[in-house]
Amino acid sequence: MTPTRRAVTAALSGMGLGSLAAPLTTATAQPGTPIRRIAILGCIRQKKPVPALVAYAAAKADLNLWIGDAVYVDTKDDPAAFTEAYAQLASKPGFAELRAQGVHMATWDDHDYGANDADSTYPLKAVSKTAFQRFWNLETDTSAPDDGVYNSRLFTFGARRLHVIMLDVRWHRDAPDGHGDMLGEAQWRWLDERLAVAADLTLIVSGTQILLTAGTGSETWEDYPRARDRLFEMIRKHRREGVVFITGDQHYGEVARARGALGYDAVELQFCGLNQIEKPEKNLYRVSPVSTTLHAMCLLDIQWEADDYNTPHILYRVSDSQTGATDISYRLNFSELTL
Repeated sequence: MTPTRRAVTAALSGMGLGSLAAPLTTATAQPGTPIRRIAILGCIRQKKPVPALVAYAAAKADLNLWIGDAVYVDTKDDPAAFTEAYAQLASKPGFAELRAQGVHMATWDDHDYGANDADSTYPLKAVSKTAFQRFWNLETDTSAPDDGVYNSRLFTFGARRLHVIMLDVRWHRDAPDGHGDMLGEAQWRWLDERLAVAADLTLIVSGTQILLTAGTGSETWEDYPRARDRLFEMIRKHRREGVVFITGDQHYGEVARARGALGYDAVELQFCGLNQIEKPEKNLYRVSPVSTTLHAMCLLDIQWEADDYNTPHILYRVSDSQTGATDISYRLNFSELTL
């Protein structure tokens, strides 16, 4: 054991977290409690400062969506690397406070799954799943699938219903040869059942961007055209209105839009990178500015009912967590998501 890992293990034991980054208490929504603010989090270099976590805790979101790369494990042969990565995230200022408030849902992308661009052949995926479930307090979840970490939750408050569907785009992912799959048949069947559930707003979360032009060098569902067509067709089959995609992977934020793809426009709210930034890719679907902030945060504020000034809508905002300056502010009315 290296001195660094020994210190991390000791810190975990002192925190009562055991040998892996063990479960932290998750607050749960009271039945009927409205979800009005949603935080989107991902792509965190756990070895670097993450001051945005303090700002997220102060924002007091009702629902926190961890959409992938919560840590960068990046190993193909060291099972203990998961211990170290999750422990470092747990020790960051603001994390414990954030983790204790609101509802938390999580999926993974390549770096917390285990390695850059990792797919179904990743050798430590069973170890990775165990670490993921323990950290996110999912070990006793009897609904958890055997093949990955996909999950969903339906929130009901008054006459309104919010459905959040977290995909796993790693466990069964094929090579991007133009014919490969992203989800695997068991997850496709599960997703078909989920999309049969009526809701005013359905958020489908994917670590990999769905509306990113192929050929940029970054991963995108467009490199899996059969899978993306199947996703769109499944939504259309159920005539499911109110679907919005939430995606990550890229270390910036943007809004992308594919006209009429779901019978109405497919809209993707993309954000990832609490403490890293990169040059944006060329994206022919982009309809917003691109965020340029290193220590960024992303919030969705939802107005469910009409008032004297506004129709029901989502307000998507990416901002500088240190100054409060806004990089992106994009309003999406529910009326734009209808057949």
